[in-house]
Amino acid sequence: MKKYLFALIIALLFAGCGVGSVVAMPFKVTGAVVNVVTPKVVGNTIAGTGEVIEDTIPF
Repeated sequence: MKKYLFALIIALLFAGCGVGSVVAMPFKVTGAVVNVVTPKVVGNTIAGTGEVIEDTIPF
């Protein structure tokens, strides 16, 4: 049973269920943290990079 569950999770991961979101997550988190310390323009630019990465990765 565990083998089938693991295979299903791997199949969903590579079929497009969040790879772009996982790659973009550090940029979004860093942008949110930077927004607290610096002007919002700087943090929003970093978070925007994460959005572009998420949109660019097709799966």
